[in-house]
Amino acid sequence: MTKPRVPRTDYSKIAEYYDKVRPEPDILLSKVIWHGKIDKDCAVLDVGCGTGRFPLGIATAKNPMVCGLEPSIEMLKQAVRKDKSRNILWVCGDGQKLPFRDGFFNCIYMTLVIHHIKNKEMALREIYRALKKGGNCVIMTTSHYRIKRHILHDFPGVTAIDLKRFPSVPSLKKTMKKIGFRDVSHHLVYHDEGCMPTDEYLERVRKKYISTLTLLSEEAFQRGLKIFQQRAQRKYGAQIRRILVFDFVVGVK
Repeated sequence: MTKPRVPRTDYSKIAEYYDKVRPEPDILLSKVIWHGKIDKDCAVLDVGCGTGRFPLGIATAKNPMVCGLEPSIEMLKQAVRKDKSRNILWVCGDGQKLPFRDGFFNCIYMTLVIHHIKNKEMALREIYRALKKGGNCVIMTTSHYRIKRHILHDFPGVTAIDLKRFPSVPSLKKTMKKIGFRDVSHHLVYHDEGCMPTDEYLERVRKKYISTLTLLSEEAFQRGLKIFQQRAQRKYGAQIRRILVFDFVVGVK
């Protein structure tokens, strides 16, 4: 049986407002550095770097040789615009075919990108190829467990899309081990955003702050938004306590 087609996000449409609806990545940035063992002597690649938030943060924190790879030219333009130092190499390219020689990087990471890639095993094989021996692969993702419990599970259609897009953590670990990664491990990272006015969160949703919302037809989005607003206001009242949980899967070449 043919699996249902999962639509892909067109980031050229959301590049202009992407940073405005995303939280600051500080705690996640520190975990990428920690799990990737990144220091000033490293060569580091961000696969799917978007508007460059993580490469810019890593360059500031540790000053390694950093490269950001991104398929959306509009997102990449935002990254280049923010890079005042001009010390980062920005490349428009595909994570399934990395334009780098074998064994070049000490750390290659993805932050909420793996679900956008059509052939996930091919991308992981490319990461393995481009890593030095002993280099670290860091995949930040979201487990199926957390997808089912995310605040947006009350938005009709969102959970079903994400369960199709995101690989489960066990399947991701299994694929990495199959490719040859060793010491493959899974770690949870908690980020307490504190309390947010429900109206403020609803405004983020209206602006489609996560890519899944952009995959709904406009009719389905508006219909779901109306239902979600009613459910959120009834469930949370005036404020929402935002505790985000992310899954890090780490492997060593």
